[in-house]
Amino acid sequence: MKFYDLALERYSARKYQDKSIEEEKLNLILEAGRLAPTAVNFQPQRVYVIKSEENLKKINEITPYAFHAPVVLIVCADLSECWKNPFNGRKSGEMDASIVATHMMLQAKELNIDSCWVCYFDTEKVKKEFNIPENTEPFLLLPIGYAIEGSEPSPRHSQRKSLNETVFYL
Repeated sequence: MKFYDLALERYSARKYQDKSIEEEKLNLILEAGRLAPTAVNFQPQRVYVIKSEENLKKINEITPYAFHAPVVLIVCADLSECWKNPFNGRKSGEMDASIVATHMMLQAKELNIDSCWVCYFDTEKVKKEFNIPENTEPFLLLPIGYAIEGSEPSPRHSQRKSLNETVFYL
């Protein structure tokens, strides 16, 4: 599939089949994240794979937006390993985690595995429940799995601003 078609076809799935993801496919998704570029190639990303029944129950209690997917990736960055911009002091962790998550999300779609980018969760609860180190910040959850038959994107999915509203030539 061409990249444009992949990007066009991918949408946020919110209902998943009760079907596990094959290990080789999950490993390809994780590998795509590992290959993602990060600032100065410091690779501060930390991806926690939630797939046991016990841990899936925990994440679904923390947020309703894990959607009972068979796998939920907690995408984090170790803030002690991030590049720091010398001009504004910002650390690259959130950007690095976002690039990693995007690679995994698109790799999943190429494998016909659906996903949903989720930021609605209590980061402190996630850190506590899953023993995530103090210096590691969870930035997003990525529920992944096979969408239920007849799943469709939200009506807002195709509502896109025109290029002239978002792109400016200087």
